[in-house]
Amino acid sequence: MSRLQSNCLIAAVTVAIMAGYLLHLNIGCLNQEKKEAAPGEAPCSQSYEAPDTIEDLSKIPQDIRRFAAMIKETMGTDEQAQVMQQFHERYFAPWTTPEPLFNVSTVTEQVKMFAERTWYGENRQIVEPERMQGLLALADLDRLPSMNQLGIVIKPTFIRILPTIRPFYETPDDFPFDQLQFSEIKPNEPIRILHATKDGAWLYIETSYANGWIEPDAVRVTDESLQKRMIKAPRVVIVRDFAIMQTERGDVLPQPKIGTLYPLVQEEPDHWLVNVAVAGSDRDAALATARIAKNNASRHPLSFSPEALTLIGNELLKTPYGWGELYRNRDCSATTRDFFLAFGIWLPRNSLKQITSGPLVSLANLSSIDKEKLIREQGIPFRTLLHQKGHIMLYIGLDGEKPIVLHTAWAFRYKRMNCPENKLVIGRTVLSTLEIGKELPLSKGTILDRLDRMLLLPVMPGERIEKDQTSHEEKKLILPPL
Repeated sequence: MSRLQSNCLIAAVTVAIMAGYLLHLNIGCLNQEKKEAAPGEAPCSQSYEAPDTIEDLSKIPQDIRRFAAMIKETMGTDEQAQVMQQFHERYFAPWTTPEPLFNVSTVTEQVKMFAERTWYGENRQIVEPERMQGLLALADLDRLPSMNQLGIVIKPTFIRILPTIRPFYETPDDFPFDQLQFSEIKPNEPIRILHATKDGAWLYIETSYANGWIEPDAVRVTDESLQKRMIKAPRVVIVRDFAIMQTERGDVLPQPKIGTLYPLVQEEPDHWLVNVAVAGSDRDAALATARIAKNNASRHPLSFSPEALTLIGNELLKTPYGWGELYRNRDCSATTRDFFLAFGIWLPRNSLKQITSGPLVSLANLSSIDKEKLIREQGIPFRTLLHQKGHIMLYIGLDGEKPIVLHTAWAFRYKRMNCPENKLVIGRTVLSTLEIGKELPLSKGTILDRLDRMLLLPVMPGERIEKDQTSHEEKKLILPPL
């Protein structure tokens, strides 16, 4: 046999062996697929694609105007005065109460328990124990509180659970849910400074609604005269996000969001002249005078008029989703809180604290039909909060017989038979029914299925408040939530 014939024979035998091996693999794969699929069920179809547009969002105009136009319930003068007194007391509580607003020992224990869990960093890897221990050592929690100074915020900043800007995620692919991100604090907000890290690079503070770590350049210490000016002056409130502000000297100030409050100095034809907290000498705060265009701010509080409701509601509809107000966006409870701030109604920061801040109406154990009926009969548009675990919404009225809500949501989870679970990201503030996404095979049912509580606002002084058993954790919203 020639060398050429010998090589050809070897090649033929090799091809035959490989073909048999590949055939064996294919049969094995087919058998495996058959094993994974239940009897009588087809394997997952990879060709399925979720719709680009959620049905609710195409059918319901994303405009508050027609719902606001139907408003009949308004607050009387006496009721408004009581609400504003209550708002005033709570907003300035960091300056007017003798003790910290939050239980310091409870906070310390919660943070230590938080640190014992497994977390993933921005590189999708487990956070090393050494890094966690380093953060705890830096925080020096056993000495909290080591300070007691009254201060004020001079620029928007974020409150963090631990003194670091680096994120902690529950899973490697859990963006944007950085569990260290708590909330944004607005400029001019009163705070109490309670502690500092060993290196002085972070301060532990509390506002009237939140507590945690911030970077020191965002706050300054206040004296008694500044506090009196802030407390006693009439105020204006920002009604459009990221309003442009300049001092009388022409200095551009950090852009505030809806709900930011400023003491009024003078009203001009086209502008408001207001006081703004800025850095003074050393670590002290000073008040500068700045101008805001009148279309960006109004006297505080706004009235519950169709015009004001439309203005604030439609402005909030422009907001992308931001867990803990990450990137200066909003999550569900930031949206409801900022909405009511403009109207002089104070709310806590997270969804469970908000819904338990007054005498709530239970919707648990009711049928979907009965839930909607109760909302139609007892809910007051633009003054009613609806809650399911981990998510809060503002009821704004009816579309036919269906309750409509304004809410900020991240995504839907859905799962087709024999297929992995998927999610369809919304990532913004929307108007919808309580059955948004029902055209998808939702993993855990609709919002309406899981709706559990309703609260009418404002909660008047003397009304029974539900016992608050929450910490500063708020579940991220995957609709329906995990």
